[in-house]
Amino acid sequence: MNSSPILEVVVTARPSWARVKHLVLNYASLHGPEKIRVSLVGPAVSKRYGDISKQIPDWLKVFQFPALHDSDELDAVALTCIEGANALVRHWAQNRPDCVLVIADRTETLGVSMSAALMQIPLIHLQGGEISGSIDDKIRDTNSKLADFHLTTNEFTKKRLIEIGEPEDLIRVVGCPSIDIVNEVMNLKDRIQLTQEELSGVGNNFDLKSKYGIVMFHPDTLNESQNMIWIKEIINSIEISGINWFWFWPNPDHGTNSISKEIRHSREVGKLERVKFIINLPPEKFVQLVCNSKIMVGNSSFGIRESSFLGLPVVNIGKRQNGRQRSSNVIDLEDSTRSSELSSIIKSNLEKTYPQSTLYGDGTSGFKAAKCIGEWVPRVKIRKI
Repeated sequence: MNSSPILEVVVTARPSWARVKHLVLNYASLHGPEKIRVSLVGPAVSKRYGDISKQIPDWLKVFQFPALHDSDELDAVALTCIEGANALVRHWAQNRPDCVLVIADRTETLGVSMSAALMQIPLIHLQGGEISGSIDDKIRDTNSKLADFHLTTNEFTKKRLIEIGEPEDLIRVVGCPSIDIVNEVMNLKDRIQLTQEELSGVGNNFDLKSKYGIVMFHPDTLNESQNMIWIKEIINSIEISGINWFWFWPNPDHGTNSISKEIRHSREVGKLERVKFIINLPPEKFVQLVCNSKIMVGNSSFGIRESSFLGLPVVNIGKRQNGRQRSSNVIDLEDSTRSSELSSIIKSNLEKTYPQSTLYGDGTSGFKAAKCIGEWVPRVKIRKI
């Protein structure tokens, strides 16, 4: 008899599926497909920000809960979280799992953790203990305090979880399962072939064999006034860079509408002619696209985490990722008063390569995480006196 727990993984946004895909696949392989299911909530099923429902394997039991408010105002962000929580509570009242896994630190995840905690469903938190430097820190630490079991990245994040009061015996260091996908793509004998049809979006359909960079810039909700300074400088810098660019649309966070408006205006007046804008790609195809790129610019955690394993040069701008552990591939440009330096930094780092780092994982995290969950007896933690 298989005594491993029935696990429900809740995915709230497009990048989060990549973080748990190998965990889910390994859990099904180790414990049986009947022991794993996925719920997609809010932005994860939004066409505007990248509906990932078609990326989920057909054999996997999937529930979908559209809950995204079509606004980036703070009240809409809060309502998206609350309405996602409301949907999950009603769902779990009829389909209670043995345990729930919540991912990292997006605002919507707070509703996941809150619902599981109040319903006394044992909660697993993936990627707690990290520090970024944005509103994510508050969300991430709250998720960690509500969690009953932790799958964390490395010894530094484990130490930090202990510092905020989490019992060491409930923490397992497994790395980041998204690194598994990067490792898999890098080691394919036959590389994934990308086509223009797959790279749907707007903008220039340039030759994929040409030199190109990647832009991933999301709103910094704690430094909102600087968002427009950075976005204008990114536009200026990539215009004069001499190479082509893939620009991935910003996340549905507070401030995204202003960024999107500036991008659209620049396109309308004839700028950004060497740019292709994309909303979303399946994880493996996205990684392949990044593998063939020469540089990444922006403030996405992908530049800090997964790109360290690739050794890709990344110009990390602003304060959104301030506290994250870094490898040598990251070139920081934090101060917006130095934004005019961006163009020269891009030029001087174009096509550089850096040593591969296993700071965030070695490509086996999904298996380690799935094994740890299967061995855990789900229970709600009780403070030791």
